[in-house]
Amino acid sequence: MSLEQDFHPLSHSLLKLLTEKIYEKRKTAALEIEKMMKDYMITNNTAMVQKLLKVLAQDLTFSDNSNYRKGGLIGLAAASIALGKQIQIYLPQIITPVLSCFNDSDSRIRYFACEALYNVVKVAREETMTFFPEIFDVLSKGCSDSDNNVKNGSELLDRLVKDVVVESKTFDLEKMVPLLRERIYARNPYVRQFMVSWVSVLDSVPEIHIQQYLPEIIDGLFIILSDPRLEIRKACEAVLGEFLHGIVNAPQGVDYPAMINILIAHSQSSEELVQFTAILWVKQFVKLAGPQMLPYTSGVLVAVLPCLSLESDSRKNIRENAKMINQDVLKNFPKENSNSELLNEDILTLDLKSIVQVLIDNLSHQNVPTRLASVRWVFNLLEYIPRRTFKSMDKLFTELLKSLQDPSDEVVLAVLEVFAEITSVSDKLGLCYSFPNSKTSITYFRHFIQELLALFKKDLQLLQDRGHFMIRQLCLLLSAEEIYTAIAEALVTDTDSKFASVMVQALSAILLTASEVFELRRQLQGLVRQESTRELFVKLYRCWAHNPIATVSLCLLSQQYRQASELLEIIAGLDVTVDYLTEIDKLIQLLESPIFTSLRMQLLKPDENPHLVRTLYGLLMLLPQSEAFDTLRSRLDCVPRQRFSNDKSSSVLSIVSAEEVEADLDKELLEHFKITQSLQQVAVRKQRQTSRIELRNGFLS
Repeated sequence: MSLEQDFHPLSHSLLKLLTEKIYEKRKTAALEIEKMMKDYMITNNTAMVQKLLKVLAQDLTFSDNSNYRKGGLIGLAAASIALGKQIQIYLPQIITPVLSCFNDSDSRIRYFACEALYNVVKVAREETMTFFPEIFDVLSKGCSDSDNNVKNGSELLDRLVKDVVVESKTFDLEKMVPLLRERIYARNPYVRQFMVSWVSVLDSVPEIHIQQYLPEIIDGLFIILSDPRLEIRKACEAVLGEFLHGIVNAPQGVDYPAMINILIAHSQSSEELVQFTAILWVKQFVKLAGPQMLPYTSGVLVAVLPCLSLESDSRKNIRENAKMINQDVLKNFPKENSNSELLNEDILTLDLKSIVQVLIDNLSHQNVPTRLASVRWVFNLLEYIPRRTFKSMDKLFTELLKSLQDPSDEVVLAVLEVFAEITSVSDKLGLCYSFPNSKTSITYFRHFIQELLALFKKDLQLLQDRGHFMIRQLCLLLSAEEIYTAIAEALVTDTDSKFASVMVQALSAILLTASEVFELRRQLQGLVRQESTRELFVKLYRCWAHNPIATVSLCLLSQQYRQASELLEIIAGLDVTVDYLTEIDKLIQLLESPIFTSLRMQLLKPDENPHLVRTLYGLLMLLPQSEAFDTLRSRLDCVPRQRFSNDKSSSVLSIVSAEEVEADLDKELLEHFKITQSLQQVAVRKQRQTSRIELRNGFLS
């Protein structure tokens, strides 16, 4: 069989010209093929059309000889031009071999494949949409080809295909989405740029509703947004901006749940642009979707809470948007019905367990704004969904207690507000704390006081540094009387005498100086006139007995002067330490303060208040020569001399004072004081003995 018969209808000379190495010669042959094809079309010789296409496509384009493949490609391009509108009938025969050449190892063949496909698409236009997935595939590869000529040819072809897609009425986006989803994760910068450009084109065509497939590609777009190349980032930012603008303008039908977790993940990015863009999207989603976002509240908080602590000027916008999201989430938050059996449907969508865990995790965040926001969110949960929140209270309670050791006063105050809310809500709902593995239960208020004291006992430095601040704030948030009564009842049986004494000293200092306990102080000062205050005084007295000077201070504040004078007689027999003298010194200073103005005025009537005078002289006698001694002596020098009645039964110690008229407190209180101090003295001696033994053992070793 001759060569001409094998490649008929191509003549031997035409075949030779078509497969020449020199491009200009192949181009001359292509023009001849174009003329042949036109002649066949004019005469309606479909058999010869098919024969010519078969030779060009199968015999040449699929040949092992590279020159034959080049000739086949340029021949198919020429044939396509000649076919014109009739190309649709023969398109599969033409386009398939051309597409196969894009995978050729020879860069020149890949370039000619671009050229051939360009001509095919230019002629067939919308008819090529049937093969769009395959065309898109070769384009995505061509844009990153190692050969610049191929790359440039691919770019020209890409522009043409985009024009066709924009004009097309039969474009099937559904077939393209898998390709977008797959290629959008490419790392090659040229492919990334290619993908962004295609997404932008598709989004610009109103008839192509790519927005409904946004969940498929949004993750990839945010990854591209972190590309180190500025032009790619800008292009991607613009595309994402257009998408978000479209969502804001037409929020209906957007699949918010399918995208929110992707946005949450990217809002934690270390890349500023990615984080800012993701936060913007989250903000709009929370605002537009409303209750639809409730099941994702924990995730939104994961995104938002850390952003509240961003300090750099460059991330200021991220921080401000995070604040707005935080507020909007709360606006959408559901509230429990007063009827515990009726649950809001929105509440049922909340994953409270996850929310609580996110808040707990952020309570230990390194920055104050995030910790503070987390604490306030716990408060919000108690306010909005108290019953459900109390199901996680054991876990929350423990973590909140740890936060009382936070170095920030603002955080500590917020935690105290939460504990106050826990107390209020639990009382309102009738909820109590049940001890593990026990049927015993107490109020959450009592449980908090016990745990607070345990925290102070474990960390005495915390008590010294922050104890006054915490107790004063609690007295503002709750009833000062309830706070003091609860602490007193808990401490009165405490076997750690040293801690109890230090704690009472702190409570006494607050009671005598802080404005937050003004009402409680005034209540105690009116003890001689209000029998109802007697019980409060007794409770405090039993606890204050752990600290002798604090007990004397309490009696002076409550105008129980006889009790105070008798206490001093007992104290004189105790081991008076430097700490006691220091406390007496502080008490003398307080006696000169406005708190004890009433007491000083009573010194003007010594005959009516002999026990007061005796108490002050007792304090004077306990003091060594010092500044405090001189201060108190100067004050006593101002006291008028006592005037004695002519009644033979009268004496300085038998004059009936105001408190005697109202009946003194039971002597049992003095006995309680003696017993408490006796136990303390034993504990002190035991501690000293232990210290000496340890010291001696240290020397021996």
